[in-house]
Amino acid sequence: MNTDCEHLMDDYLALDKNGRIPPRLTRHLLLCKQCRSQVRLLSRAEKIAARPLAAHTPLSDSGVLRVMQAIDPAWSEEKAQPFSPRNWIFGGILMIVFMLAFRLFRGAPENDTLSLAFYLIFAVAVIAYCAIFVGTNLDFLVKKRDEMQTA
Repeated sequence: MNTDCEHLMDDYLALDKNGRIPPRLTRHLLLCKQCRSQVRLLSRAEKIAARPLAAHTPLSDSGVLRVMQAIDPAWSEEKAQPFSPRNWIFGGILMIVFMLAFRLFRGAPENDTLSLAFYLIFAVAVIAYCAIFVGTNLDFLVKKRDEMQTA
């Protein structure tokens, strides 16, 4: 590996994670097989290191319980219930059914402006419900996304 390759590999390693690779470095990687394979191996090693550990410790483990109670004496295992979207899904379906039932039982619209207003309010309510769901369960969704990316 010559000094130009070493200098360009230093530039590559100085880049932010998932950052754009500068054009001169891209050109070098296209032309230099040794640097290209080194970058490929570095990327593979980073993906392997980013995977979650295979051994998951259950919350009922005595070590986990002691640590959690040392951090927060009021903590108990009952408070650490796993996330279940069942209530959110049921509530969302119920909300949509009630909105559609209101529209169906109300009868034919008298004018198009009223129909437009109803559908806009309907859309805003569904979007707000989805935004509240994502906002209140952001930690869970980020963890799931990370698990799916590493798999």
